[in-house]
Amino acid sequence: MRTRTFIVPAAVAVLLLTGCSSGSDDKGAATPAPASPKATGAAPGATASGGSAAGAQRRGDGAELVYRADGTRSAQNPAYAPDGGSLLLTEFAEGYNKGAAALRTLPLAGGAAPATVLSDQDKTAVNLSGTSWSASAGAFTFASDREDGHDEVWLMKPGGAPERVTRHDDDSGYDEPTFSPDGQWIVYQQSWDAGNAADQGDATASPAPSETPQLDSLWKVPRGGGAPVKLVDGQATGTANRQPNWSPKGDRIVFQRRAANGENWALWTVNADGSGLRQITEVPGDHTDPSWSPDGRRLVFSSTAGGLANAQVFVVSADGGTPARVTNDGASYDGAPSWSPDGKWIAFESSAGGADDHPAALWRIAAPAQ
Repeated sequence: MRTRTFIVPAAVAVLLLTGCSSGSDDKGAATPAPASPKATGAAPGATASGGSAAGAQRRGDGAELVYRADGTRSAQNPAYAPDGGSLLLTEFAEGYNKGAAALRTLPLAGGAAPATVLSDQDKTAVNLSGTSWSASAGAFTFASDREDGHDEVWLMKPGGAPERVTRHDDDSGYDEPTFSPDGQWIVYQQSWDAGNAADQGDATASPAPSETPQLDSLWKVPRGGGAPVKLVDGQATGTANRQPNWSPKGDRIVFQRRAANGENWALWTVNADGSGLRQITEVPGDHTDPSWSPDGRRLVFSSTAGGLANAQVFVVSADGGTPARVTNDGASYDGAPSWSPDGKWIAFESSAGGADDHPAALWRIAAPAQ
């Protein structure tokens, strides 16, 4: 999932899914998620357009198609259920990162179609790949503008109603939340739209809006709400810090960082108390969308390492080193990877053609051996 600012036309009512009511109000409608089936060793049947079952579709690199949506709808941000039997995903209505967005769950056995768990007309509900679905919390977390017009952190138990976690009044958005392994905390990024550098206390000369530094910070907040705790201060460090994911042990958080107006993202980690900042990737390229292997020893991420025109999925030791390439389809952008709980698979989004105006589909590939 690439870094983005969500722009949703307020006057356009979007019907995301066949069978969804077109008359839901701004509060939206929650549909109970299906019970997640237990993970099996068999490859899932690829679900083709509309979620209908199809024969397994594979790429030359061995990746298997998991789900492709109809038309312009874009399936993104796969996050495994705690038992590994299904995926939480975000489905955008009008293309890659475009239009309203709904949360859906996709069983990985039996060729079943995904089920809608939250869909608001003209609103976004977006999860992050990685640890957005927590066994300890019995819920998944996501960002949505469903109430106040700017993103807040929410959580939702499968089959339950959305519960708001954060409340704030400035012009920033609270995005990309994931759970701590004990389910007690949620880490997220505070995002600023271009043009709001003055609101962030940026003392540099005023650049054009498209060049305005976005000095995003990382925070954590108790699952039940309360006072957020700042972990990484983008303003103080002159950096943008995004897409945080908690380690399985709970001691570190991985995220992507770049300097204000910098060209490339690198992977960094920070201790859960905000200490111990450490850069992980040193090789040239854009390194984004990081999350952890189940044993906490490796990171999976999207990267243009080696001068790739389209980012591919890589893994690297959580302590740094040389990244190893996992996917190999130069004609497609591969990103937003998540490791399965059993350590056998990596799910990711892929946009054929490598451009943001091509909808993404969900794929999985065998995880590399240690």
